[in-house]
Amino acid sequence: MQWSADGAIWTENGDGRFILARREGDQLDSSGVWRYDCPSYLWLLRKAVTYAHASIAPVNGQRVYGSPTPNATAGFIMNSQLTEAQARGALAGFTWTFTGSLDTAGLAWNQTFGLGIPLGTDVLSVLLQLVEAGLIDIRMTGSRTLSAWRPGTAIFRDLTTLPTPVELAGGRDISAAPDVGTLEDLASAAYVVGDNSFRIERTNVGTPLPWGRWEVGVRQVGVTEATAATLVGDSLLVRGAVERVQRTRDLVFTPGTRWLPLRDYLPGDRIYALGEAGLRVALRVRQITLTRTERGVVGGNLVLDDRLADNELRLRRRIAHLAHRP
Repeated sequence: MQWSADGAIWTENGDGRFILARREGDQLDSSGVWRYDCPSYLWLLRKAVTYAHASIAPVNGQRVYGSPTPNATAGFIMNSQLTEAQARGALAGFTWTFTGSLDTAGLAWNQTFGLGIPLGTDVLSVLLQLVEAGLIDIRMTGSRTLSAWRPGTAIFRDLTTLPTPVELAGGRDISAAPDVGTLEDLASAAYVVGDNSFRIERTNVGTPLPWGRWEVGVRQVGVTEATAATLVGDSLLVRGAVERVQRTRDLVFTPGTRWLPLRDYLPGDRIYALGEAGLRVALRVRQITLTRTERGVVGGNLVLDDRLADNELRLRRRIAHLAHRP
């Protein structure tokens, strides 16, 4: 996938290449319509799995990193997984721009932990687990090159701080700004149950209670002490403190459009857009969807997150980190 501002010079952003993994069609359909599933080239990592280390015995069927001292890093784990897979003949042509000690920008990996990976787990699942825990940021470049950074240091840009910030204006850059709000996750009390029958309750007296006390519960693997359990409970209360709003913004593609996706902003960037009551607010680009009709008319939309959703994501990542233990 490439974009061009003038039809002459074309640019490919990261995560812009895809592999044909599945096709579906009817051989007797006179229209000749076929459906194709083309995931990112990152999908190739599903075709390599976690083996036992040649000289370190597995523990309970797991490949263990960072034991007895929790000193493993996301970069070390992924570099070892990729290197060993290629040594077995897997992931032919796949490359990466980081090492076990340095990320793509040359910064040392600085978050250490312990992690047990069940033998046979595919490498993509390992990588996504590390991403979900906030231990690594990734992006594919070209067809088969994986870049990775310390979280929050490279690919998530704040375009609201530029001298000319990216601001999507109604009528010029976006044609509609539908919001969907829900109170379904509202809660004022969280009951967290961890390992070894550990349990704790957290409450939020500031949550609106028009229908009385609303409770939410969670079973969190890896939690055995109050500090971690408090973090889990507080994250549920952050999510349940206010109405949740999904913000979608329909894009305009006309000669008067000032800011365009891919050219001016990417998923993960923070930009200005219409928020509550039509006011300009800083929002995170969560997803970009682009479409084209049979006549070649281009359209699309954005899904945006506010600062509350950013805080919630950081909490979820910290919680995911709790379970990373051998």
